[in-house]
Amino acid sequence: MKHNFSKMKILTIDQGNSSVKAVVWQNGEPLESLRISALSIEELLPLLERHEIEGCAFCSVAHKDAKFLETLRRLVDGNLVVLTPSLSLPIEIRYGSRESLGADRVAAAVGAFSRFPGEPNLVVDAGTAVTIDFLDESSTFLGGNIAPGMSLRFSSLHEATSRLPMVGSGGELPLIGNDTVTAIRCGVIRGMAAEISDAYFFAKEKYGCARVIMAGADADVLAPVLSEKGVPVITDHYLVGRGLERIYKFELFQD
Repeated sequence: MKHNFSKMKILTIDQGNSSVKAVVWQNGEPLESLRISALSIEELLPLLERHEIEGCAFCSVAHKDAKFLETLRRLVDGNLVVLTPSLSLPIEIRYGSRESLGADRVAAAVGAFSRFPGEPNLVVDAGTAVTIDFLDESSTFLGGNIAPGMSLRFSSLHEATSRLPMVGSGGELPLIGNDTVTAIRCGVIRGMAAEISDAYFFAKEKYGCARVIMAGADADVLAPVLSEKGVPVITDHYLVGRGLERIYKFELFQD
């Protein structure tokens, strides 16, 4: 059976640690997106009403709300795919604890595969936590690293010390901090960039990694610093949703 993917509208919902991002997709392109603070059918309804949604893919790093999912399933006529460890995927997962592997990490890796099939990539999601994952040329997820995200680093320095101020990412970013504020900002942002670039150059040498593909709230802050280090980086704020759309099509229409 053939399906007209070019006209199909798919809703993807990514429930993260800090917010929920919903995106309407058609033929691999985002048509409209919405970011809300928590799962809410009421806040999603206008999006559903503006588009003739034919299916939905959902992933969450938090507790799954069964009532929400059941209501959502009815609204999309049962065409709901929830990303779980047992779900079939267009990539292979080589990870020792699949049950504990974050669904957002899987979806981001599939999003990178969707953009660059058959190419090795370093997949970075710079949100509440920063995840750095390896995807090789055979489309195998090899694992990666998890570390505190930018906001967590700034807040922990402030909260765990008696004199260090709360600092944000906006402002001067010299190579070497020239006062306490820039020292903290450089330490956090350039430190994160160093972690990512170190992983990239390792992946380039071992797997022929072609690029860093990065999503997350802090991607735009980190990308220029990585570029300064000679790291080829592509920012894609729709990466997790892109992966969810690809997973939806793969799961329902493998025929």
